[in-house]
Amino acid sequence: MRHLLRLTAMLILLTAPALAAAGDGARKSGEWEISVTVKGQSTFTSKICIDSASDDIAAAAGGGAAQSGCEESSTQSGAQGISIRSVCKQGNSTVTATGTLSGDLETAYQGVVIKNYSPPLYGRTEVESTVEGRYLGSCS
Repeated sequence: MRHLLRLTAMLILLTAPALAAAGDGARKSGEWEISVTVKGQSTFTSKICIDSASDDIAAAAGGGAAQSGCEESSTQSGAQGISIRSVCKQGNSTVTATGTLSGDLETAYQGVVIKNYSPPLYGRTEVESTVEGRYLGSCS
């Protein structure tokens, strides 16, 4: 189970910038500090350099580097913020990721991402994470 939580945190760290993208699927290029707190676990923080030209949106929410065969990837802007949804494969499980992000996506954002696994992955059927991103400036 600890492996699943660490994997989930890493995948969200790698994909959170993509999740924050607005209508055109891209967000401000540069270095971002991303903090992910898997519910009931400690916070994991990392710095990531993002290129808006290759910033993907909801497909990445399904699993990042471990994902494959995404059947669905969508975003929708609304009064509550940006809603994301993806359905991808991770190992033998289908991962359905949903989330809502809010904030100034040029400088900072926050939100919640929930991943459901069917069949369960490492004994878990659902993982909920809080994600916060903060723009730091140009990539080093």
